Amino acid sequence: MKLSSLTIGKVLSPSFLLAAGLMSAFLPTNASANAVSGVANIGGTVDVSTSGIFFFNTLDTTANIFDAGVGTNSYAGLSGGTIQNLLGPPTVGPVSLTDFITFNATIGSIFFDLQSISAGTGTVAGCGSNAIGSVCTPAGSPFTLTQTDAGVSITLTLHGIAYTGTAVSGASPTGGLFTAQVTVPGTISGVLAQVVAPGGLQDQTYSATFTSVPVPEPATFGLIGAALLGLGVLRRRVRS
Repeated sequence: MKLSSLTIGKVLSPSFLLAAGLMSAFLPTNASANAVSGVANIGGTVDVSTSGIFFFNTLDTTANIFDAGVGTNSYAGLSGGTIQNLLGPPTVGPVSLTDFITFNATIGSIFFDLQSISAGTGTVAGCGSNAIGSVCTPAGSPFTLTQTDAGVSITLTLHGIAYTGTAVSGASPTGGLFTAQVTVPGTISGVLAQVVAPGGLQDQTYSATFTSVPVPEPATFGLIGAALLGLGVLRRRVRS
């Protein structure tokens, strides 16, 4: 159906322009100038023992440095960064580790504060089998060990916030997934034994993906609601 000039005049009323302006000005991506969005891919090597998780670059020569993969949106131009060790026996639940990771991107430094570590998704019973498809999580552990025909896949899931500037000026909920494929030892029982042995499980290559998704501030929801209300009133007027 074509719009007549009269209908167009009604639609483009000041009320409509005000409502549309509010909606465009306060979309979630503009909720905070310091929140970030996008995906960061990183990699390196890791040592795991009962003393903690220790990170190194891919060449295993420099501690607490990661190598950069592809970054998108705020993480575009990712060129590397730093990562802190997780000290002590691996645990799950809330933690508070400021600047756990610092990403170096085109827009500058992006900081990730670690706030929680997820429990593994396997079972204790799965730790007693090296059959392909077995999924193991030791009691109270954040690790998921999956037996494959190529070795043992190990995953670790983290949650927190990412931001530029300071956390109080705006931050984005961010999740991180670490993955390592252990071929030596290539069994669940072998990996578990090596972790508790002197020196732990060393020199394992890992990759990780961090995803940040900004959310609107409460005031933004209110403004969007007001804009939608204005559009609803305008629609009833046009129909009448």
